[in-house]
Amino acid sequence: MKLGSVRDLEGNRPVLKDPDASGPDPVYWVFPEISDPSATPQDDKAWANMTVIVPGRYGNEYPKTFGHYHGTNVNETYHLVEGEGVLVMQKRILKDDNIVEDQVEEVYLIKAKPGDEILITPEWGHSWSNVGKLPLISFDDWRSGHKPSDYEIIKNMQGMAYYLVDENGEVKAVANPKYENLPEAKWITAEEFKKL
Repeated sequence: MKLGSVRDLEGNRPVLKDPDASGPDPVYWVFPEISDPSATPQDDKAWANMTVIVPGRYGNEYPKTFGHYHGTNVNETYHLVEGEGVLVMQKRILKDDNIVEDQVEEVYLIKAKPGDEILITPEWGHSWSNVGKLPLISFDDWRSGHKPSDYEIIKNMQGMAYYLVDENGEVKAVANPKYENLPEAKWITAEEFKKL
C-alpha cells in the first residue's frame, strides 16, 4: 500500500484547542490509490484514499484530521470502515463569492459507525475526530487533489468551529472562540444527515 502523507503532531498544532498539548505522534496517515483508478463510483472498489487516525488525547482533545474546505465544486463521500468517529461539518458563508472566515451557517457533529457513508457537498468544511480507543479508519472517493488554500481558513481560525474533547469519559463539543455568531452544534447520525 502506498503512503501518501503523514500528519505529525507539529503539523496539526495550528488547529488544536491547546497548540502546546502533547499526545500521539504522528496523528494520522493518508494512503492514496487504494482501488483501481478505472473503478466507477458504483463499484465496491471505487474508494480512492484511506485515512487512519490514532486514538489518544492532546490534553483532553481527541485526535483529528486538520480540516478543510474544498476549492472545487466536486462532492466527496466518506465511508467509515472501523472505529468510533465524529465528522465535524460546518457550512460556509459566502459574501461576494468569498468565504467569510470567522462565521459559519450551520454545524453538525455526525456520530458515525462502521459502514456509514456520508456525502459531503462543496459548501461544507469537514474534519474527522477519533473518539474511540482504536484507530479510526475511513475511505473516501476524493481524487481531485488538495491545494494549500483548502486548509488555509481552518488554519487561520485555529481549527473547526468546535473542538471535540473528553469530559469525564463523554464526548463534548467546545466552541472555538475565534468564530463569531457561532450556531449551536447539532449532534446527528449519518442517516439523519442524509435526510437534510
